[in-house]
Amino acid sequence: MVQLALFEAEFYEKRDGKKVQCLLCPRNCIIQSGELGNCQARKNIDGKLYALGYNRFTSVHADPIEKKPIYHYKPGSSTMSFGTAGCNLHCAHCQNWSISQISAESNNLIQITSQNAIDMTRKNKCDTIAYTYNEPLINLEWIRDTGKLAHENNIGNVLVSNGMINEKPLEELLPIIDAVNFDIKAFNEDFYKEVTTFPALKYVKQNAIRMWKEGIHIELTMLLIPDYNDSSDEIRQFSRWVINEMDENVPVHFSRFYPHYKMQHVPPTPVDTVIEAKRIAEEEGLKFVFTGNLPYSEINTTFCLNCGKTLVERLSYNVKIKQLSNGGTCKSCGKQTSIRV
Repeated sequence: MVQLALFEAEFYEKRDGKKVQCLLCPRNCIIQSGELGNCQARKNIDGKLYALGYNRFTSVHADPIEKKPIYHYKPGSSTMSFGTAGCNLHCAHCQNWSISQISAESNNLIQITSQNAIDMTRKNKCDTIAYTYNEPLINLEWIRDTGKLAHENNIGNVLVSNGMINEKPLEELLPIIDAVNFDIKAFNEDFYKEVTTFPALKYVKQNAIRMWKEGIHIELTMLLIPDYNDSSDEIRQFSRWVINEMDENVPVHFSRFYPHYKMQHVPPTPVDTVIEAKRIAEEEGLKFVFTGNLPYSEINTTFCLNCGKTLVERLSYNVKIKQLSNGGTCKSCGKQTSIRV
């Protein structure tokens, strides 16, 4: 395959001695010539910063959109998913550590241009492109360029992210992203410092709120880890924040932790903990709370808030559209729902 040219990154400034400062995420790395940034996806080459993940990927797959998880945007559809290498967080429990904790300099990456991505999306009969698997925001330039081309071809854009990005680069994505699932690692900054290596919560919160205010479809996921982020108080605080800063109709997903990477010593989350988190969140006022990673086929049904009829029935990734119209209204009572179809 033809070797692709290096792509100069945006959102950086030059410093003395051929150093550069990356301004993509809140780490704001100062990078010496010849070295990589913390995310291992952006490299200083002779005083210029390059985005090593541009057109280069570790993972490509057509997925149910519910796998992201996204439940209230184009339910029952497929999304063409792309992941590269590296991450700006280093979670001790990362499930995708084999790609998120490696350098984008790897020789094993697959070359995929924006046009290739559009062609693959059409071939696999997907409605959307998902930027996912590792942290996609470290490859922002490719998302922006591919996302624009996707919209020109009537293809939607889905982001699955830890939310770690600075305000200026985020502005580039606001017109492009149609739906996002932010992975809220915990609702306490100590967890972020200890488990992810960076106090990111305040940035994740402000970016989620900003995207919601821009009219982008937002869903939130919290992986519950025993004795780390699963207390009733933390679940309540998180739920209240969603309601007060965004909306009670924002879908929230609580997932069960299984031992991974550097947290093999931590036992799986008790099923009852996940069920209790859902109960607490609903008690606080959230209307659409779902569970994930449970050891049986999960029933995650969306009901009409007005008449109670089933809009979308989900048994794991087997999705059936029931009383939901193509315009997003309930067929039974005619009420407009918050689901985007």
